[in-house]
Formats: sequence, structure tokens, C-alpha cells
Amino acid sequence: MLWLFSQMFLLCAASFGVGSLVTWLSVRGRQRPVPPKPRLALPAPRPPEQVVIDERPPAPVAEAQPVRKSLPVKGNSKTMVYHTPDSPYYRRMKGDTAFGSEAEALSAGYRMWTTKGRVKA
Repeated sequence: MLWLFSQMFLLCAASFGVGSLVTWLSVRGRQRPVPPKPRLALPAPRPPEQVVIDERPPAPVAEAQPVRKSLPVKGNSKTMVYHTPDSPYYRRMKGDTAFGSEAEALSAGYRMWTTKGRVKA
């Protein structure tokens, strides 16, 4: 029994040695990895800015440009459908075209929105 154990031990030790030698031979020819290039340095910190408080009252502002009121009819140029404020899709529709009235949309070739229930079979 002792003889069998010693034979197995020698066989395992020999295979471990051969495996180590083969691994070492395959690794020794490889080049060392190239060290990574240094990253660009951060810019130098700026000196703290000094805050100057102006004691004069602000100059009168010229009349502001009028705010453009959104037009009541939105149109989708891909589908050629226009939506009015009573459309359930009006709020979530982005609309890339706007019209002042339904008549303008119809004259531009757009058709009115429909829901699934309003579509005629």
C-alpha cells in the first residue's frame, strides 16, 4: 500500500514540475506590457474671482419682445394630421407645424385627427 502511495506522489510531483516548466517556457518569451501613457494634466486652478457690487440702479430695459403665443392648432408633417385643443392627443403631441385655425390646416393639405371609434370602416 505504501508503495502505491509513493508511486502516485512521484507521478503527481513530476506532472506538476512538467506543467510549471511548460508554463514558464511559454511566458518567458512574451514582452512586458507597455506602461500606459500619462494622462493630460488638469489646468492650473484659477485665482478666486473678486465680486464687484454695482450700487447704481439697473438701466431701464427696452420694451421686451412680445412673447409668441402658441397657435391653437398643431400639425404633424409626417402623418399630415392636425390636432385641435379638444383632441385627446393635443397635450402630448409635439407638433412640428402650427396653424392659426382649422381652415389654414385644411388648406395646407392636413386632415383632422380621429380616434379609433371615429374611424369609418
